[in-house]
Amino acid sequence: MKIVVSVIGVVLVAALTHAAHECERTCEAGDTRTCYYTFNLQEYHTMSRACFNCPFNTTDCSRPECIAGDGVARPLITINRQLPGPSINVCEGDRVVVDVYNWMLSDTETIHFHGHHMKDFQYYDGVPFVTQCPILGGSFRYNFVTTNSGTLWWHSHSGLHRGSGVFGAFVVREVEDPMAWSYDVDLPEHVIIFNDWFHVSTPDKFFNRYLFTDDDFATNILVNGKGRLFEAQYEGEEEASTPVEVVKVTPGLRHRLRLINAGGLNCPTIVSVDNHQLNVIGTDGDPIEPYVADSIVLHSGERYDVVLEADQLVDNYWIRFNGLIDCTQNECVQGAVLRYDGAPEELPTVALEYDSNYPPGVVVNPLNSDGVAEEEVTMVELNSFEPSVLEEQVDKKFYLALNFNLVDNLLFFNPDLYSVNDVSDIWQAPTPQINNITFRFPLSPPLSQPSDPQPTVCFYDEESTCVGNFCACTYVFEVGLGETVEMVLVDEGTIGDENHPFHLHGYKFHVVAMQRLGSETTLEEVRALDAAGLITRRLENTVKKDTVTIPDGGYTVIRFTADNPGWWAMHCHLVFHSEMGMIGALHVGETSDLPPVPEGFPTCGSFMPDV
Repeated sequence: MKIVVSVIGVVLVAALTHAAHECERTCEAGDTRTCYYTFNLQEYHTMSRACFNCPFNTTDCSRPECIAGDGVARPLITINRQLPGPSINVCEGDRVVVDVYNWMLSDTETIHFHGHHMKDFQYYDGVPFVTQCPILGGSFRYNFVTTNSGTLWWHSHSGLHRGSGVFGAFVVREVEDPMAWSYDVDLPEHVIIFNDWFHVSTPDKFFNRYLFTDDDFATNILVNGKGRLFEAQYEGEEEASTPVEVVKVTPGLRHRLRLINAGGLNCPTIVSVDNHQLNVIGTDGDPIEPYVADSIVLHSGERYDVVLEADQLVDNYWIRFNGLIDCTQNECVQGAVLRYDGAPEELPTVALEYDSNYPPGVVVNPLNSDGVAEEEVTMVELNSFEPSVLEEQVDKKFYLALNFNLVDNLLFFNPDLYSVNDVSDIWQAPTPQINNITFRFPLSPPLSQPSDPQPTVCFYDEESTCVGNFCACTYVFEVGLGETVEMVLVDEGTIGDENHPFHLHGYKFHVVAMQRLGSETTLEEVRALDAAGLITRRLENTVKKDTVTIPDGGYTVIRFTADNPGWWAMHCHLVFHSEMGMIGALHVGETSDLPPVPEGFPTCGSFMPDV
């Protein structure tokens, strides 16, 4: 085994180097490595002094430690003063070691490696107070072997940090890629990670929304940390604008593009490329039977691998990113340039304008599809590349209603002074919940401190009196190791058009059913449909994912075998919703099924001695 050390960003002082990490390589049998990364977490700012004369001198926008964003100055949080943070490109079987140094003035941190199942490495899943204690001022080492491959990503799982800039790409390649026949080129620079964006700090937006009367609408979209407003940003300098991302391709070759939606808001995004089709070959790290599309919709946390054939005239073409739902109010649109080798270094001549409609042709993963339109292809209609047949019966079935409820959430209301029922509509801040329950994090991590008392725990199968009342607890779904599990996920949609993307840690699941019933529904209606045999499951060759949308006013049904013991978060992947409690905890197996807690692993908990 070869050990490769890379310090990506010397602690807070030296300028960053952007040379490729030695673990970024062609994967070969027998060549596994240990790959070290250093993550320095700190508060930072776009358009800082590191940007010198950006955007008037556009080369200054690419200086080390300059984060230009879309040219609007705002505070953010970064790893190594980069947006996105450092990419991790390794081979399956490599050991990944990430040393996180928390230099923030007051906040704690954890890092989640989204899409990596952490089998045998459960303590590094990165969920505060579930799998580990949050990282205080100091350091923490994540140390695991890559046991599943594909387009993954990493991000903060602490507070609002993901929405503030703490995320990056994580790609695990295979020695023998089952889809290698479908493309000619697979380059690290063809990873495209995009996110919705505010022009104020994310905490400011959050508290102004839920403690005041502001909205939580996005202002823009960034692509690989870059973007522009496509309007004059500086008086008297109409031509001054920050640069957009450029994706270079070679004429005649088929290029694998890895798309990652790192956004934290309710802004599913339509991705398309002018004059080109996209051959979809994978989602969430799992290969699918190739499907040619004209556009794809990505929800927060989702990834799609597509093959683009550079078969058009040598020129520049827009890669378009059009935001939906909470990106429509400010008409959030962004572009990256698809640049053929030999094309002039200029923007495409075609206008880039906001359009919430799908481009003509086939759209994969459409928003809120009723499954009727032939050109709209949902996850249930795609095929896994590897054949599979699921059993008719399952061992455990859970029904989860994701919805906003008007209850006296103690974070926002005092029922004795200003109840949600006593204030006007503009002051009513609905609470995102699962089955009318707000998740309360445990006092200590049950995974690494299993003997600690957990007074905040409640269970799925307990009788609930939470309808109409504010209930908060550590909401646990118990499953035996090896059991087959089905979850019927319902987006009731009674308040607003939310379309919650659902992420399950530790697993991939089969998507066996998906349907929108109307603008809203209820858990009881879906249960009744299921009891009457009116929800048809697809059991053969189903797509596997770790993040999936639930149609607003509809349901998505997922299945998996619980073969990975531990405590696994499952939640809406919209950062405001999850932080307000739209989370559950899947507990699989027993403590005896787990590897030992790493020696010296940090501990934490409450300190409330008797007086």
